[in-house]
Amino acid sequence: MHRTVAALALFAALAAPASAAPAPAPDEVTTDVAARIDRALQAATGEKKGLSPALSVAVVEHGDIVYARAFGVADLATKTAATPATRFPIASVTKMFTAVSVMQLVEAGRVRLDAPLGTYLPSAPHAGEVTIRQLLTHTSGLWNYGDEAFNSGRAATPTTPSAILAAVAAHPLDFKPGTKFSYSNTGYVLLGLVVEAVAKVPLAAYEREHIFGPAQMHDTTVGAPPAGVPVARGYMDASGTPAPPYSPSWVFADGDIVSTASDLARFDVALMDGRLLKPATFAEMQSSAVDAAELGASVRYGLGVSLATSGGVTFVGHHGGVPGFEAENELIPSERYAIVVLSDAFDFPTPVANAAVLQQTLPSVLAQARAAQAAAAAAAEDPAVTAMLRAFVTGVQAGTVDRSTLDEPMNAALTPAALDQLKAQFAPLGSLRSLAFRAKQPVQVYVAYRYDATFSSGQTVPLTLVLDKDGKISGFH
Repeated sequence: MHRTVAALALFAALAAPASAAPAPAPDEVTTDVAARIDRALQAATGEKKGLSPALSVAVVEHGDIVYARAFGVADLATKTAATPATRFPIASVTKMFTAVSVMQLVEAGRVRLDAPLGTYLPSAPHAGEVTIRQLLTHTSGLWNYGDEAFNSGRAATPTTPSAILAAVAAHPLDFKPGTKFSYSNTGYVLLGLVVEAVAKVPLAAYEREHIFGPAQMHDTTVGAPPAGVPVARGYMDASGTPAPPYSPSWVFADGDIVSTASDLARFDVALMDGRLLKPATFAEMQSSAVDAAELGASVRYGLGVSLATSGGVTFVGHHGGVPGFEAENELIPSERYAIVVLSDAFDFPTPVANAAVLQQTLPSVLAQARAAQAAAAAAAEDPAVTAMLRAFVTGVQAGTVDRSTLDEPMNAALTPAALDQLKAQFAPLGSLRSLAFRAKQPVQVYVAYRYDATFSSGQTVPLTLVLDKDGKISGFH
């Protein structure tokens, strides 16, 4: 369940790779602009399909936090309202912090990017074959432990970095290091251990002293949050399906930070202002990027940061997702601009919240990105798949589906009770009016087709239809 492939951000999905132009100056977040953002984010919050029970969003313009608000319910059982002080796991956005820690040691001459891992961790798996740079850029070829740990349920039981690496040692390299990109949480576990070995303190202590402190992040912790602080409860979807439990020990250095949107914005400001790294070092984190097509058509990945170009602008940052939560942190360093989005629903598409902010602060960028998406979608849409999705949705709403269109696992999963539950979820939306194709994404032997579905209630929700190699429906959400 641990997200190894970032959700396609609005400014990455389907946009053709392009050279970035200078970013336009963002519009000022006046009282009226803030109110419009409020309304859009409030509309994205709730317990209906495609929404998030709670959202926390912060915006940075010209190096200042100009917007920081929260919406919805942080705990559906207690009806506790989300506030800007509510903390969320930030999942793989944590990788930015691990990368900054490593680059601080590079600046100090204590770590070399092109040194073998064995220079700092002699007993680590494949220590003599991979370099620090390859770990940072996901080009090491190391087996990614995250998916197996979460999918098997083992992530519910505490572990240690040493135990993770013991499992990794049993797997050969997936490819020759440096020859391709393949997202691997394993590399960031090793990078966290490199920081500990070189700095001779626990990673959490290092980050508190060298990142949280200088960035004035007062509501950020590592691992399980302390008792008494407000923390959102995670759900698999807006209806409140509980997220399976996991121990933060399984995401050491690659996903174990818990924070607020405001604190992440403070991190962004400190990074862009040169308080955490020299400007030249932050620039090197970006200029070292390699092609990362598995994350999106126009995405590259640098030293702990992703770069997504769309609308003529390159956004630098990271996406994150663990069971129950989604996080997005995107920056335009040249404008000292950033958007932070935190959600407590695992299926919430963070681009919805990004778009709510961009519509009011960088409308020309959003318009250009949407135009590129529309052109790509028109060229890629398969009318037969669209018709299949329409038939499936209308069938669900009628309480029946054509089971000949489903593969065996989908047929087994869609029991009469499950179908009744799905029908009840769609009931408030009204009849299906239109389907707007958004993306086609191969996932191993499957293909995911993403749409925006508009219903007679006036609500538009994202839907994804997953087909197997035989064209049968194997997934829907």
